[in-house]
Amino acid sequence: MSDLANVYQLFRSKFENYDFQYYYPPTYIRMLTESNDKIIFTFKEKHVSNGNNYLNQIKTSPHNGSISDSLNLTGSPLKDDVGNVDDLQVKDPDVFVRKSWTSDEETYGPLDTAEARSILQNFINLDCKVGRGDIWTLCSGTDGDGTVLLQLAVNSDANDHRQFVRGVVRSTGVEECNSVTMAHLIDIHRQRAEGMKFNNKIYIRQWYNLQPYITVRLSWHTIGENASFALERNAHVRLSQRFPVDGGAFSRNSRAEYFWQQLQRLAMMKDKILDIRANRTSGYVSHDISNEGLNEVNLDYVKQKVNNILSTFITVEPKNFDFHNIAGMIDQVRLRSLTDVMERLYDALTLCSNYDDLKAAIDYIFHLSTHSNIVNVPTTGTRFAQLILAMIQDRLAIPSLTPSEPYELLLECGFAKLMNDYRTIFAECGIYELEFDKLFQSQPTNTRKSRYASTAAAPNSRGGKESITSKSSLFQPLEVTRPEKSILLSNFDEEEAKTKLNRLAQVHLLLEHLLSLADTVNIPSIYGRVCEVYLAQRPLSYSEVYNRDTDLLELDVNEFQLIELVKKQVPYGRRVSMSSSNMLQKVETVFLQYAQPILPDCFFPESRQEEDEVPGKRNKYWCYEYDKIERL
Repeated sequence: MSDLANVYQLFRSKFENYDFQYYYPPTYIRMLTESNDKIIFTFKEKHVSNGNNYLNQIKTSPHNGSISDSLNLTGSPLKDDVGNVDDLQVKDPDVFVRKSWTSDEETYGPLDTAEARSILQNFINLDCKVGRGDIWTLCSGTDGDGTVLLQLAVNSDANDHRQFVRGVVRSTGVEECNSVTMAHLIDIHRQRAEGMKFNNKIYIRQWYNLQPYITVRLSWHTIGENASFALERNAHVRLSQRFPVDGGAFSRNSRAEYFWQQLQRLAMMKDKILDIRANRTSGYVSHDISNEGLNEVNLDYVKQKVNNILSTFITVEPKNFDFHNIAGMIDQVRLRSLTDVMERLYDALTLCSNYDDLKAAIDYIFHLSTHSNIVNVPTTGTRFAQLILAMIQDRLAIPSLTPSEPYELLLECGFAKLMNDYRTIFAECGIYELEFDKLFQSQPTNTRKSRYASTAAAPNSRGGKESITSKSSLFQPLEVTRPEKSILLSNFDEEEAKTKLNRLAQVHLLLEHLLSLADTVNIPSIYGRVCEVYLAQRPLSYSEVYNRDTDLLELDVNEFQLIELVKKQVPYGRRVSMSSSNMLQKVETVFLQYAQPILPDCFFPESRQEEDEVPGKRNKYWCYEYDKIERL
């Protein structure tokens, strides 16, 4: 762990003409060092505009504040502020592969190499004995060695004795893939470590692209000076998939588009409830929940559909799903005939074209429940179903709903239906059993218990104790409340709704990951492990999911089939590490070969010039050498 806060303040006060950052390292340093400890990074800040890079565009969440009247979640996925994403993807289809750095890193301008060395040497000469970690400077690469990074690792022991480790990264140009051999790399290292004993253990890591967004990383070690890049059967395998989200645009060509649209509708309902409770008129706008292309459906049609659902006998036949692949199962679940009463009612109520029609349709359901012979009695545990069942059994009066309660009842039914859809897909595919009760559990942020959640006795004003059951009953499910024939107050909880949206968005992205893996990798034995690793992560908020460009799935897998899948491919990238030492010092050399530059070409344009000079885009490596010298 690094501890360079004092050193960082010293740098800022002593070297005012340069920019410093005490933060996690840029991507190119992580690729070279495989460390994510915080560093002090030295650079000259520059602002670079790149109009062709759509990843730099800022997207706007659809759920910040109130919903605009023009927003319609019922048709195509939510629109970006960047224009037509499809057009942008056509212009730059390989952007995730081509660009190895982040947009922020394009503002880190390099220093002259002599300046960078001077800063590090001046720090060594300063009397600063507190600190532990790495200091890096970005260099222009214009010197004779092509130096692009300089490193100074500092460690102060308990007696304030400082130890330094120096590192230098050189860009050595572009090489044909078949011209890079292990023997040549060993020879280069031996020249740098002349007179030292060579360590026979060599660490190799290679990356393979199965398609633009799926990467397989193989890691192993080999021994001896006659070592080669031949794949080891016992190599450590790591699978990565960076799925493009693009503000929801991914769903346009997805087999699971229908379910993403259902999730968008639920997010809209949640915001409608908040709008109404805050007395914002946008909560009552027209054309807000109905299916696209069905806005012309009138209230009479919805009432007739509702009447048929509740009063007409239906033949319930068990659905026999036929699993061949994940995409086929998604289609079967999407097209399945609805037999559950509440799911059918939810499907009918979403045809309402405005708030008034929705409220009238729900009032009509209550009217039927109290005055008609209902043959299809709801059985699900939603509040809506409990209210209908209570009126059927006890002949309760028709409740007077508060302004937001029509949406609240519909939202709960929508959550139940979508959870059932996802659960069915995963279960019928034999991949994973979704336990939403566990997934929806939030981590406690305060260990103090609410008095409304407790069933213990509370002291009264006279020093005695009184039961608070009567106070907490309004917050309990219908079946455990007092026996009076009354209708519960609203039980909408904003945080609970957000938690469900966040988890369902995570489940949907997992489904998209599985679809992509099934098309490319097609190794069903890894799908269960994928689900376990992905769902163990903390879910992002729904708006964060919407705003991100990509979603990363990464996990270690013990699957030899993946090695066989890439065995005949040319690696997309390679990292080779070897070392030599004597009694006084140790030299470690890391060779990094990558199919694209790892440094921003806005500051290192010569990388693009070299690309033009080397024919065959898929048969070359940008080569970097990282030497690290440590005194023992």
